[in-house]
Amino acid sequence: MREIDVLGKACPIPVIETKKALRENPDEKEFEILVDNEVATENLRKMANELRIDSKVEKLEERKYKVTLEKTDQSRDHKEIEDYSVNQATSENYVVIVNSDKIGDGDPDFSKQILEGFIYSVTEQDHLPVEMIFYNRGVFLTSENEKTIEDLKNLEKRGVRIYSCGLCLDHYGKKDDLAVGEITNMYKIVEAMRSNHAIYPC
Repeated sequence: MREIDVLGKACPIPVIETKKALRENPDEKEFEILVDNEVATENLRKMANELRIDSKVEKLEERKYKVTLEKTDQSRDHKEIEDYSVNQATSENYVVIVNSDKIGDGDPDFSKQILEGFIYSVTEQDHLPVEMIFYNRGVFLTSENEKTIEDLKNLEKRGVRIYSCGLCLDHYGKKDDLAVGEITNMYKIVEAMRSNHAIYPC
């Protein structure tokens, strides 16, 4: 039995950590995942269904759930789990363009947490972007937010080019605080948008 404690972790981290555990422990038959919200339980059940793994959800107490996954003879084997993950990605080169320090116009702190979850999710992709470009308030993710800086350094080590708009860094007084990647300009940003498939989380 493998236990995965992701209490307090926002989606999609519970799914990402569970997939990672499935890949890294091919001989393990049963997994117990602890989460604190119903959305996470539903996402884990959907993932289990896609991988042909039996699942069961039990509410232990308020804001605490246990999701049990059990492999059967019909479950995808280790190689199929690896292939399944890889095959979800396109082979096309893509860039990620971030123009804010939050996603959407909802609660500011929650909107920032969602964007942090997005950046972390990029680190877990099998097919990484060739570049990630930050402009306007997006430069706060490369100069101030410790969580995103750590994830972006991880991506940079794996070959992803990280760029921040120099004019934007100057405007917000963050040029000296740049902690990851290089400074770029709007011409480079437009060129990246024109030359690659671009993803805009904000």
